Amino acid sequence: MIPETIIITGAGRGIGKAIALDLAKKGLFIVCISKTKTCKETADEILRNGGKAEALILDVANYEYAEKTLQTYLNSANHKNIGLVLAAGIIGPTGPINDINLSEWDSCHRVNVLGSLAIIKVCLPTMLKNKFGKIVTFAGGGAAYANPIFPAYSATKTAMVRITENINEDLKDKGDLSIICLGPGAIETDMLKQVKSAGGKIKTLAHISEPITLVRSFMESEKCSFSGCFVHVRNNWKDYLDSDKQISDSFWKLRRVE
Repeated sequence: MIPETIIITGAGRGIGKAIALDLAKKGLFIVCISKTKTCKETADEILRNGGKAEALILDVANYEYAEKTLQTYLNSANHKNIGLVLAAGIIGPTGPINDINLSEWDSCHRVNVLGSLAIIKVCLPTMLKNKFGKIVTFAGGGAAYANPIFPAYSATKTAMVRITENINEDLKDKGDLSIICLGPGAIETDMLKQVKSAGGKIKTLAHISEPITLVRSFMESEKCSFSGCFVHVRNNWKDYLDSDKQISDSFWKLRRVE
């Protein structure tokens, strides 16, 4: 089964916007979320192209408000088969650890972790009721290896890897429910410019079409053998969609082994 509605955070720019525009071409209803009016611009572009979309200006860093607002929206919108793409994220402060500002770490954690959890928490009851749901969380540089230049970002993205594994365990045997944590590679976005300007090292430069293709394929698939896994765009993930082929202990298992 394919989701009828896709809720996308960070849909106002970068990879979130690109995924929103791509999935809209498939006839899916796209709920675009961002903290500024850029999400409305994305929704308007989808509508101009004949798609279906709405926008919610919502700062997920204020996760309690985000949870209440999205819950109110879903109660009135009556969306059933839902997919989530949690692309909102900030790079956070630079290191080293001995120079950290905890308030900056708190802000990074609120967006990258608690904001994503708030959106998932609101949508899970509908998913469980309908026994259907697909969720894409995002990892990033530092989730699979040390990244002392951006320690807060690294810590929050590592947290999302483990959260993905835990949610997958919660969803087992409860229906057509799957969740993956996507390592998109380094995409030429505003965030990557920040990384480069701060001296960040780029391990895997990817074209934006690569994570778009993976997300679309995951959403369109009838079966996913790597639910609960940390999957990088360069992994051989295609063999594990709509297939009985199972991952082995030496393959992904939520952490990328290089």
